[in-house]
Amino acid sequence: MKSEEIDLQLNSLNENQLKAVRHQGTPLFVVAGAGTGKTKTLTTRIAYLIEKNNVNPNKILGVTFTNKAAKELRDRVDSIIYPNKMGTWLYTFHAFCLKVLREHAKDLKLGYNNDFIVIDQDDSLTITREVIRLLDLDIKEYPVRLCRSVISGHKTELEFTYDEKMLDIFDLYQEKLIADNLMDFDDLIVYVYKLFKNNEDIRLKYQNMFEHILVDEFQDTDKLQYQILKQLNNKNMFVVGDPDQSIYSFRGAKYEHNEMYVKDFGAKTIVLDENYRSTNNILELANKVIKHNLSRTGNKNLSSNLGSGKNVKTYTFDNEKEEAFFVANQIKDLTYEGISYNEIAVLYRNNVLSRNFEHNFNYENIPYIIYGGQSFYDRKEVKDMLAYLKVVVEESNFYLKRIINVPKRKIGDTTKNKLENFAFENNLTMLNAISSINTISAQTKKILTEFKNIIINIRRELNDLENIEEIVDVIYRYSNYQEELDQEIEDKQKERKDNINELKSVFFMGKTKYEGTNLEKIRAILDELSLFTDQEVLKNDDNSVRLSTIHQVKGLEFKVVFIVGLEETIFPNHRSFDDLSKLEEERRLFYVAVTRAKIDLYLTNTKMRVMYGTYNYNRPSRFLKEAFLEKETRKVLEKPNEVKKIYKEKNEIEDFNTGDIITHDLYGKGIVVAISGDILTIAFSVEHGIKKILKTHISIKKG
Repeated sequence: MKSEEIDLQLNSLNENQLKAVRHQGTPLFVVAGAGTGKTKTLTTRIAYLIEKNNVNPNKILGVTFTNKAAKELRDRVDSIIYPNKMGTWLYTFHAFCLKVLREHAKDLKLGYNNDFIVIDQDDSLTITREVIRLLDLDIKEYPVRLCRSVISGHKTELEFTYDEKMLDIFDLYQEKLIADNLMDFDDLIVYVYKLFKNNEDIRLKYQNMFEHILVDEFQDTDKLQYQILKQLNNKNMFVVGDPDQSIYSFRGAKYEHNEMYVKDFGAKTIVLDENYRSTNNILELANKVIKHNLSRTGNKNLSSNLGSGKNVKTYTFDNEKEEAFFVANQIKDLTYEGISYNEIAVLYRNNVLSRNFEHNFNYENIPYIIYGGQSFYDRKEVKDMLAYLKVVVEESNFYLKRIINVPKRKIGDTTKNKLENFAFENNLTMLNAISSINTISAQTKKILTEFKNIIINIRRELNDLENIEEIVDVIYRYSNYQEELDQEIEDKQKERKDNINELKSVFFMGKTKYEGTNLEKIRAILDELSLFTDQEVLKNDDNSVRLSTIHQVKGLEFKVVFIVGLEETIFPNHRSFDDLSKLEEERRLFYVAVTRAKIDLYLTNTKMRVMYGTYNYNRPSRFLKEAFLEKETRKVLEKPNEVKKIYKEKNEIEDFNTGDIITHDLYGKGIVVAISGDILTIAFSVEHGIKKILKTHISIKKG
């Protein structure tokens, strides 16, 4: 690129971006807010160093976190400085470490040569499974995925608890990797850290190799990645990140690194807070909320030249069905105004919240995709539960083949094929054929008979259930599905169990929609779901609304964003209530969600939400209160067609005691059986059972 063309690029920067690009002499932390042009600043600095400061491209190291981000950085730099190519040192952290180990793996003196093979997650799980077998350990007590997670945590020094047998698993796993000249992804980072720590000459080689080191998305660095940067000890270290978007602690990212970097490296700070994405009403809301975090690096206050824009809209609905109905209809109105489906996102904290929106979007023929995830009804555990039910209700051969070995019962393909052929030859369902098949061993016949009894027991209980949503619990219990979940790490196991519990809501809502016996209601609900899941609209991802958790859309932007499910215990998540650092990360997550919106932002919550097959009454999210002054909140809620107040004023709150008789608008008379803080545990009639309700909720009163 000619010098004057570089000058044009520099002239397109704002004052602080230009300061960052030209900075010299000390390490620098560019605190770059959402939509403030951090990638442009980073790539322009690389081009500036090459074209204006005559730095050899091979003397520049740039690291980021994803292959996509690394490719974007490389392409942008190449387009600026063409035909003077960037060179070879713009990588992800893992790719940089791989390049180092390709030259120095043998220097670890562990038995590796430099031609080691990097294994993927599936290969790693296979080796873990083999190790558990070789140690003669019970796979139920030491599930494969859990063990693999502990191995990873032990390597990267995350906080995991483990016993001596788990250490035996770890040691044998590592022995097998080294013996076969294999490394997993964790090893790439761990071994470079150890290589630099234990080999001064190699560490000095890489310290001297680079004149400039640049780090993208610095707020996402984990403990060992940060230590590697410290080991490189570069006087021209240039990191770009937004501490307010640090949302990956579950992956090992440490928020503390933001302050540590300034202290450890003696770094200067430049703040980028001129936003080029969103209107000011959206940015002002983001600023208001994030200021409630006590731990913040960089005094950042986002603003833009795009004008005030539309007011942020908040809505409180009676229940989750009204919420989903509103969002679907609002999206249809937006498309009439010229907004494309793919310019709209519906964001939520928890994957299980997608179900109602999927249902309404299908009904309204709104194309959508589950961004970075699966449709609720496509999740394995949901499909498994429904498959069991279809075998119970219809004796379906197709679905029996899916779940006859889920969880594992030592029923392989050979047995399934024999059973299927015998059933076909004798005009029987596969379930009925189990009793009379005679071409299998006695042990296999015993296992198949036990499976058939599971189906019979589920069917018997189905007929006797007072509440059909309990069928999910019945299937879970008789099938021993917990064995299937035991193969997952703790967080994934909980997510899958949450999805199973949320399936109860489908039957909970369906029991009032259809008439007849339990069996007839179940059949009607399954028919509805089969039509729903087969809709072609699910496959259209060219121009579709994005349904997504917030973690999945970090770095993306949309003209219109709906943030739904803004209720205490959901967002912020209830697990953050006793830990300030987790609560602040929840607030950063909300900040990320808000700053995805360019021109229009909707915030929604419900008075009551059916989750996991039961009614939940939650306060509106504290983030709503933090986002608006009290007067502004009241003004929004008093708009026509929006709900009336749902919580009592301070002077209306009654003093409740155990034993008090109360009246609920929906459940009728009940008695307070326990009190925990603001939450009353109330026993209603047998029809409604025991409920937990906030004492400030307007639906209850004494007497």
